[in-house]
Amino acid sequence: MEVKDTMARFTTDVIAVCAFGINGNTLKDPDSEFVRNIRDIFKLSVKKGLAMLTAFFAPHLQKIFRLKFVNDKTNTYVREIVWGSVEYR
Repeated sequence: MEVKDTMARFTTDVIAVCAFGINGNTLKDPDSEFVRNIRDIFKLSVKKGLAMLTAFFAPHLQKIFRLKFVNDKTNTYVREIVWGSVEYR
C-alpha cells in the first residue's frame, strides 16, 4: 500500500468537504470528476506558463491574446462548486 498516494487522496477529500461542501470521493475513485478538474488546474504547460507571465507583467497582452490559466470546462466546474457552496452557506 502506497501511503503517499492514500494520504494525498484523503487530504483532497478533506479539502473538498471542508472548503466546498462536496464529497470528492477520491479514496474510492482516484479518477473522480473533482480530481480530474483540480488536476487540470495544476498541470503545467508552455501556454499556461506564458499566461502566468503575461498576467503578472503585461495583463493587457493576456486579454489581447486570450491566454487562460484553465480551460472553460474546468473554469465552469470550479465556479459551479464555489457558487453552490456560497448559496448553501
